[in-house]
Amino acid sequence: MRIRGSGAVVLTAAFLLTSVLLGHAEENAHYKLPSPDASFVDPPEMPRLLSPKLLPNRHGIQRGTTQGFMIRQSSVKDGMIQIPPGGLIYFTFGGEGFSNLNGEPIVIAGKEAIWLGKKEALAIRKDFIVAQGKPPVPLGEEGTIALRNTMYMDGFLKVQGAGFQFVFANGYGTWDLSTVIPSGYARSRNAIAYGYLQGDGMITPAPLQFFGDPFAASATFYVVVDSATPQGIKIKEAGALDMLSFKVSFDKPIIANDVAAGRILKAGAYRVEVLSVDSAAGTARIRLLDSKSSMLAEKTLGPLTLDTYKNQSHILEHSAIIWPNLMLDHENIRVQLNTKFDPPFGPGPMRLINDEGAFVPLAQAREVSTFNGGKVDLLIYENVKMMELRNRWSDDPRFILQTAYI
Repeated sequence: MRIRGSGAVVLTAAFLLTSVLLGHAEENAHYKLPSPDASFVDPPEMPRLLSPKLLPNRHGIQRGTTQGFMIRQSSVKDGMIQIPPGGLIYFTFGGEGFSNLNGEPIVIAGKEAIWLGKKEALAIRKDFIVAQGKPPVPLGEEGTIALRNTMYMDGFLKVQGAGFQFVFANGYGTWDLSTVIPSGYARSRNAIAYGYLQGDGMITPAPLQFFGDPFAASATFYVVVDSATPQGIKIKEAGALDMLSFKVSFDKPIIANDVAAGRILKAGAYRVEVLSVDSAAGTARIRLLDSKSSMLAEKTLGPLTLDTYKNQSHILEHSAIIWPNLMLDHENIRVQLNTKFDPPFGPGPMRLINDEGAFVPLAQAREVSTFNGGKVDLLIYENVKMMELRNRWSDDPRFILQTAYI
């Protein structure tokens, strides 16, 4: 059979390339869950595409990367498979969840790339109804995280109660919340276990924030409830962080170690001049020049010290306050301090690379090997590419790029 339809790419909490029709419209197959009798292809049947592939990050730590595809809501007509808009989905995910700093691997449409970070914003919506039995209500643009009504109770413990979920663009649920109306605020079923509530009392001031992952800023969301009826839940305000774009490079970085002040590094059409290095403070001031030595940008990178790695209030690999200070971005080039740590899925770095190039437990680390004797280790990424979500994919405008659980 021949296949006719429009495509879609997805990366699941990953990223997706999906067909150009957006939103929660009934005709967009991307927002419909797979049929119960759908056929599945096991990885051994298509090993080059579906089997996970191990790729190293910059420090040689292996990460699993996966690609695949789905077809949703297809039908057969006149001997041809008909795929509706949003029904052909390519997905990929890799090491992007570990860190924006250590050159984590990801594969995009078959091309190996290096994850360089993401841009997020808080999507907020006020004064709306989450209707029972209706499609999820997006908080921002169509395709962003949304709210869905899940249940309603009247008379439970003599109060009204209702339930809802934050869901991703395709309807995949994230974190369940229940709300007790007299309190005026949502309560998480597992909030006490996670320590966000003291006994049965609410943390104030409102709005109460819930965290799907206590260590990941991208999992932050909150909701303030007005009332609940069998027809739906009236929301005063709800918010969730939404990824707007991310950056990758398809080229290996230039690794420049032991760079002293006054040295100029060549990087394609650019020049990077190191103006000063302060090893004790963990900083280096750099200047970016064009090929004619005209200044394009100047910035002090850092601080990067042992305290930076050990800070539990602003965890290095997740903090949008810390990691942007370690790099300079200009158009399609990035210059950054060569961070040397092993980022787990959890509360901060566990190991650092010492001056001998070996990993040591963070508690035993005595120096930050990025700095040594008044010199600094730098990384330079060329041909940096920004990938904007919910826009047409530059490599093939028939597709859009999204991030979602699939």
